[in-house]
Amino acid sequence: MRRLASLALGPIAVAAALLGLSAPASAHPGVEGTRNLSLGSVARSSSFGTNAALINPSNMPFVQTFAIEPIYQAGLAGKRHGLGFVIMDSLNNPRLSVGLGYLVMRGSPTVSFTSDDPVRVPADGETSLERQLELVHVAHETFGAIGVTVVKNWLAVGAKPKYQFSSLRYKDAMGVAHDAHDRLSTFGLDFSATLNFQGWAAISAVTTNVVGNHPPAFHERRELDLADAGAAAGSVDSGNVSELSDFPLTFEHGLSVFPLHNPNFSLNFDGLYDFSSFYHQRHTRMAYGGSAEFVLGPVPIRFGTLWDGRGQSKDDDRIYVAGGLAYVKPAKEGGVGVDIGAGVRQQVTGPGLGGQLETVLSFNLGLRLRPDL
Repeated sequence: MRRLASLALGPIAVAAALLGLSAPASAHPGVEGTRNLSLGSVARSSSFGTNAALINPSNMPFVQTFAIEPIYQAGLAGKRHGLGFVIMDSLNNPRLSVGLGYLVMRGSPTVSFTSDDPVRVPADGETSLERQLELVHVAHETFGAIGVTVVKNWLAVGAKPKYQFSSLRYKDAMGVAHDAHDRLSTFGLDFSATLNFQGWAAISAVTTNVVGNHPPAFHERRELDLADAGAAAGSVDSGNVSELSDFPLTFEHGLSVFPLHNPNFSLNFDGLYDFSSFYHQRHTRMAYGGSAEFVLGPVPIRFGTLWDGRGQSKDDDRIYVAGGLAYVKPAKEGGVGVDIGAGVRQQVTGPGLGGQLETVLSFNLGLRLRPDL
């Protein structure tokens, strides 16, 4: 059973975090985990190992794992790059599982606006008031994940204390940096619980950013603060800056079914409720999706789809499809295994980020260890 679970683990990405991608998941804005992204952000109740440390710590105790995993994630539309490093251990103590991770994201979104001050354009000598400006979007997260077994093989709870930082900045004509949105620097906390029906099915509930949540950078009644760049009030086009909060308050639920009574084949159904990103509309963002993973020998095959119903209007609804492959070699007793994976999530309907449909890529190279204890 341990070997089958290891085969199903798949690439766990830690570093998409803060890519600033308009990502459907509510984890770090740039690091979701390769397996999670490959399943369309629909994997809360089937997550294991480092993937569980990222999105559902209460799932860590159900599979004995010791893993070290670096991850890279890129969001093309938002010009964002994320890196993550996660260590997770559920081998040493049957009642207590722990994980540690660091995630960082840097993005370069571009906005446009009408300037209060005319600028001489050397090429043709004409005066132009239209300007473009590149911002710097940075996010960091350092976290510890804890999973506690309440009833062995049946019920576990989890907590994820973390420090999180987010900033969106730009430089004025003198090279002085200014905030386009309130900077976040605080401690956050997530809670989760998973009920496992003896390996046939699992139900999870996750609440993220119970403390440490943050509003989005802008909305229809509050534009980005670009006054020090000379932007005229009401003229700012947000370009490819995400309309979602980097760290929203959310409630999430997941159901996973294992028809073969092992992790080699899972069917997943998840829902997410974001209370922060559209709070200005007194509206809760909702997202629902389904996914499947089948492990064929050493190769997990993943597919998922997600509907993301952003604001009150249906005009900004989005649909994503995702997929990915991995190569997993479980660790033998006293040995080392590997987990190499790649995944992609593609937006197929709805408005794009800055006019471009979102494409998010993720890669991971993980080590699976099994010390001879």
